[in-house]
Order: sequence, then C-alpha cells, then structure tokens
Amino acid sequence: MNKRRGFTLIELLVVIAIIALLMSMLLPALNRVKEQAKMVVCRSNLHQYGIASRIYLDDNEARFPDPYTWLYTEGGTGGKPWEEIMKLKPDGSLWPYLRAKNVHMCKSFKSFLGYSATPYAQFSYSMNAYLGERENDGENAFGGIIKETELKKPSRIFFFSEENTWLIEGLSDYVLNDTNLLVYPPDKPKDCFATYHNPPSGDFNKGSANLVFVDGHVDSVAADEQLDGGNLKMAWPRQTPWKD
Repeated sequence: MNKRRGFTLIELLVVIAIIALLMSMLLPALNRVKEQAKMVVCRSNLHQYGIASRIYLDDNEARFPDPYTWLYTEGGTGGKPWEEIMKLKPDGSLWPYLRAKNVHMCKSFKSFLGYSATPYAQFSYSMNAYLGERENDGENAFGGIIKETELKKPSRIFFFSEENTWLIEGLSDYVLNDTNLLVYPPDKPKDCFATYHNPPSGDFNKGSANLVFVDGHVDSVAADEQLDGGNLKMAWPRQTPWKD
C-alpha cells in the first residue's frame, strides 16, 4: 500500500505566503468597493434631501428654509455642547419633509467621529448659509438669496453638502458645529466641504464631498477647489464683489 504523504513545513509556508500575497492584493480593492458602496448610499441620502427640499419650496412659495433652523429650531446648534445637541429632537421647518432618520448621516462620515472634533454629531449634511431667510429678521444674514425665483442658475448653487469634522489649515477655521455651511473667499477660510471621499494617496485632507444642488441633482466637489474661489461661486448666488 502507498503511504499517505502530508505537506512538508516548507510547502505549508509557501501556501501561507501565497495566500497572504493574494489577500494583500485583494484587500485594497475590497476597501475601495466598500467605500464606493458607502458613497452611493450617501448620494442617495442627498437625493432624498433634494426631493424633500423641492416639496418644501413648492409648499412655501419658493422660499428657502432658514439655514440655522431647518433641522432644529434652537438656532442651528451653534455654540452648544454636542452632549446637549444629542438630546435635541429634530423639529425644524424642513424636518416634516425629512422624517426618515436614516438619511441624515453618511456612513463614511461615521468612520471619522472617533477622532473628530464633533464626536456626537447626529447629522453630516449642512445647508448652504447663503440661502434662506433668517426667521427672526426676514432677511439672509450673509446677503444671499431668500427665494428660489431669485436664482439665475439653480443647477450651479449647492443646497446641502457634507461638511468636515476636523480643521484643515488654509481651508477651514471651523468644523461641523451647526446646521449650515458658510464658504468664505480663499483668503478668509471659514467652513469646509468634506474631504473624506476618494482621498488621493490616502490623504483625507484632499478628498471630496457629495452635495445636492438647488435643482435637485447630486454631484461631488473637491474641497481644495476652495483655494481658487471655485467653491465660493458654487455657494454664493450674488454675482457682486465680496463684502464683509
């Protein structure tokens, strides 16, 4: 009878090495697929935001919601400790149109909460601060647009976008700390579009954000376009020189 011959130690080590090599080649691809899946969900969330905003505008004579109180009536949460924000119940003007709680947080955003400056965030999308009237004074705080009918090119002005949770020198002086995103000229950094999607060479300070425009279409933008003023044009509808 032939004797059964098992694997030698060398053969086992070779097999293990081959498996390890294959895994090292597959994991980056799997991670990319996983991130792309998250991005698809995020874009779907923003698509829902676009639909809800469209219905809101139709119901309110084309008036944009207050960028500070569209989600929470308590002033957009700015300046409040995040422990307190967690206790707030959504009750803003746009909330009745966005009651699906699972559309307010991008899954990629959740990955950064552990080391961000906003570990208790309950939402990852911010409204364009240059749209909408302040409910307490009847005008836009930053000289922006109150009614959709005032917009010449709604397909070029963003409505909601992902916002960063950490500071980036030259791009932002503030992290996600309220419900609106305020873009300033390149030499005056303020808020910053998210940078955690598709980061080049793994640099999460140079990635891109998903956003939905006033006309309802969803797209992405590189945050560093803020450096040449591109993102300001996309945020600020007034075609006049910047004024403080």
